[in-house]
Amino acid sequence: MKFVSVVIQHHAGPTGDVLICRKAGGAWEFPSDRIRTNETDEEAAERVAWEQLGMKVAVGKRAMIGRKKPQDGVTEHIACGNITHNTDSKFIFRNYYEAVNKWQTEPKAGTYDEFRWVHPSELGQIGFSGDDASFMAKYDPWVNGRPIPDVRMY
Repeated sequence: MKFVSVVIQHHAGPTGDVLICRKAGGAWEFPSDRIRTNETDEEAAERVAWEQLGMKVAVGKRAMIGRKKPQDGVTEHIACGNITHNTDSKFIFRNYYEAVNKWQTEPKAGTYDEFRWVHPSELGQIGFSGDDASFMAKYDPWVNGRPIPDVRMY
């Protein structure tokens, strides 16, 4: 089973605020959904942004892959430079993609009840849960506020 999560910046670059979402009574998270059998990962990321937020995004590079064994619930995140092809169907995969808000629009309520644009340097202080929490622990560029070149986003 494969899922996609989208890390959306309002505008590309190191100062572009990042969108985080929350369902009623839930923790903060990145928009995500299951990848359908007839779509690529990038198409799934675009669909998630459009269906759940009403936003058109330009999907950039895959930032990280998470894989989890349902038996133990432990998620392992793999930096994209270290990916090898793995066809083990016992894992649940979650691909994290960077994206930029194409039209600079605000998200609309639907799947999520609350939205916040957060400066990249503040992401390390947000109370994420589950896969997103372990993703943020490894995704250093935004947690530490390091500059992100615009070129990564396209």
